Amino acid sequence: MKHKLTSLAANLFSLLLSVILAVAVWANAVATQDPDETRVLPDFLVVEPVGLAQGLVAQGYEQAQIQATLRAPRSVWDRLGSDTVHAQINLAGKAEGRYLVPVTIHSDITPVMVEGANPPTLEILVDRLASRTLAVHVQLAGNLAPGFQAGTPVYAPEAVTVSGPESLVDQVAEIVATVDIEGIRSTADQSVAVLPLDTDGNVVAGVTLDPGTISVSVPVQQLGGYRDLVVKVPLLGSVKSGYRLTGLTINPQVVTLYSNDPEAIAAMAGYVETQPLDISGASAGITKSLALVLPAGVQVVGDPNIVVQVSISAIEDSITLSRPIRFQGLEPGLAVTLSPAFVDVILSGPAPIIWSLKPADVDVFLDLAEKGPGTYKLTPEVNKPRELSLVILSPEQIEVVITKATPTPKP
Repeated sequence: MKHKLTSLAANLFSLLLSVILAVAVWANAVATQDPDETRVLPDFLVVEPVGLAQGLVAQGYEQAQIQATLRAPRSVWDRLGSDTVHAQINLAGKAEGRYLVPVTIHSDITPVMVEGANPPTLEILVDRLASRTLAVHVQLAGNLAPGFQAGTPVYAPEAVTVSGPESLVDQVAEIVATVDIEGIRSTADQSVAVLPLDTDGNVVAGVTLDPGTISVSVPVQQLGGYRDLVVKVPLLGSVKSGYRLTGLTINPQVVTLYSNDPEAIAAMAGYVETQPLDISGASAGITKSLALVLPAGVQVVGDPNIVVQVSISAIEDSITLSRPIRFQGLEPGLAVTLSPAFVDVILSGPAPIIWSLKPADVDVFLDLAEKGPGTYKLTPEVNKPRELSLVILSPEQIEVVITKATPTPKP
């Protein structure tokens, strides 16, 4: 009986040893094929505070960017990033005050070992959460268009709630909304962001405003004796034949006029003309400064001259020419046959150039340099006036047969 027990124990020991050796061999094989690698995670981690008691708020972690050093199998690294690795600070049990808190790294994926965090600690201020309601002050920035005045802004809501760490909330002296009225000629309705400012006029960061924007309406009206009128430019004559007018730019398009006699301003039409601009025979753009034609007693507020730009372009046309194919570069002792010997060339461009084009102005040729006997499919080149575009070459390829020239028999 004793012999049997000894034999059984020996067998169990052998079996256990075999399992251990098998596991060791397997682990070694896995480590060889998928070795651990220690790296710095390329993604910066945003810090998440945990465990903070109700009614308290933390400062000092918001702008921190944590780099984590991890050790993991090579196959795992492709799945590690800021969505699977997290940085936290534990604020459980922390009352109001300033603390140096360690940064801890956690991974949603295993197996991963954390080697360290950089920086390893953060200085955190734990403060009481506070809120205040402050009235909004609306201020205007910029200048209205000449001859206009702004009324009292109307806005809603008239107060906002400031919340955040008590030490920061206490720094907020006023809530300001700035409305840009530069160049405005009519009532301005805008959605404007509100800003928390301290006593020195600096923005207090780290607090929350509810709401963050308000609706503002600034009434704007024109003063008596002023009037805005659109500018009209009379054009005299016609552009050169083969050209057309493609654009007219007037700057400014609207002018402000003033008169001591409001009735004289009111009696004017809804526009004011400049001196006439003569475009007779023009074939290129024109830029000119023109004066306004105004009734007596009426003057322009600002620069009295109007800059006028006229754009002129040639009318587009096209032409089809049948041209013989010229060849060059053929080596001595060779003969060539072209099929076909003529091609159709369709060109487009400015009508004046098309209308004056002569067939000799278009040259179609083939370069046969270094071409020996044989049959080729070649695309001719086209020399043409640079102002014109080649639309179609028909046919695009020419059959070229090069043979040895037959000697001319002597008489």
